[in-house]
Amino acid sequence: MVSRLKQQIFRLARWSEQYTKTNTLYVVASSLWLNIGRIIGIGSGLLLTTAFANLLTPETFGAYKYILAVAGLVAAFGLNGMGNALSRAVAQKKYHVIPSVVRTTMLWALPASMVSASIAAYYFTQGNTLLGWGFLGIAIFNVFSSGYGLSKSILVATGDFKANMVITIPRTLFPVFAVLGTLLVTQHIVWIIGVYFLSNMVASWAMYQFALWKLRVKESAQDVADTVLYGKHLSAIGFFVAVSSQIDQLLLFHFAGGAALAIYALALAPVQEARGALDNFVTILFARIAGKSTEDARRSTSLRARQMFLISLAATLLYIACIPFLFYILFPQYTASILVTQVLALTLLFQPRGILDAYLLAHGEIKKRYIWILSSQVIKLTLNISLIPFFGLWGVVAAAITSEAVTALVIYFVYRTTRPQAA
Repeated sequence: MVSRLKQQIFRLARWSEQYTKTNTLYVVASSLWLNIGRIIGIGSGLLLTTAFANLLTPETFGAYKYILAVAGLVAAFGLNGMGNALSRAVAQKKYHVIPSVVRTTMLWALPASMVSASIAAYYFTQGNTLLGWGFLGIAIFNVFSSGYGLSKSILVATGDFKANMVITIPRTLFPVFAVLGTLLVTQHIVWIIGVYFLSNMVASWAMYQFALWKLRVKESAQDVADTVLYGKHLSAIGFFVAVSSQIDQLLLFHFAGGAALAIYALALAPVQEARGALDNFVTILFARIAGKSTEDARRSTSLRARQMFLISLAATLLYIACIPFLFYILFPQYTASILVTQVLALTLLFQPRGILDAYLLAHGEIKKRYIWILSSQVIKLTLNISLIPFFGLWGVVAAAITSEAVTALVIYFVYRTTRPQAA
């Protein structure tokens, strides 16, 4: 019976290839492994978010999200784009660069950590122990998290999605249950933040060690300089992305308070999970795009983007219809987030841009990526700075949707003006 079912699935997958124009079995198998990890991540994240929503006050939950946003901002001042550069090198079988790239990333994170420690000292002298301990935690763990955090980029780039899933599950669950256990013992935000940083650092280090063992990495200086240089270029671009991705929460906390940030954070979290699930398709395609010539990759990119749009449209409609039930069951005190998250779900329609970006990233189109990322992020920053002080929560929602639409238009224009280079 099982054998017959497998044969039917095999025949169906092969039949569909005349319409999808791709190896459907590869996509299905790869997405299966990625989505198993994604489902576990969503489930554990949902459990943790439910605990936060029910055990902490909105103001305390908002303060927690604020400190995490600051941590993301501090990380932006290091080599934040090295993950994509390492993914490209690994996809090209240059495993020997991994240790050197990780150490370089940690060294570049030191200045930002020192600045964070100085800010922590300032807040301690002002009697603000919450932000003092928050910035001190960021200073201590930023270096290690920046380096070992690159482990997320390694196994996925090899195309070994099964091995990636095997290590991603404990890497995801360990911090979740560590923080959850802390929440059940104490609601003191300093302890919660400390356990969050420490557990994530330990989990990232373990995943990094597993990747080195799995790939049997033998360190070599060959190709390291090129990978680091490419990572620096991507980091210059990624700086604006990282800042704009955190500035909305920082401004909302400042102008509207912790409760408003809590409502926005709960509304944004499931949208980000849905976005991550859709990005699995981009992840699957990246390793293949990076290994192809620009001419071959270009032939299929437009088709994949159109297919991605249809998938995104279906996901958006399903999300808007189903999400209210989740909030009524798990977050009854946050029903104000329902309309917000439904409106934010419109950003899922612009996920096909990831296919176009994968093409630019995989084939080293640095100048093209500078154009679309810098222009779109400047617009996003401008919208957040302009709208949040006056409209608060709905200002950040309007800025998110508008900036996503503009980003999609810009990258489409950049992609259309990019042509494969002659060999």
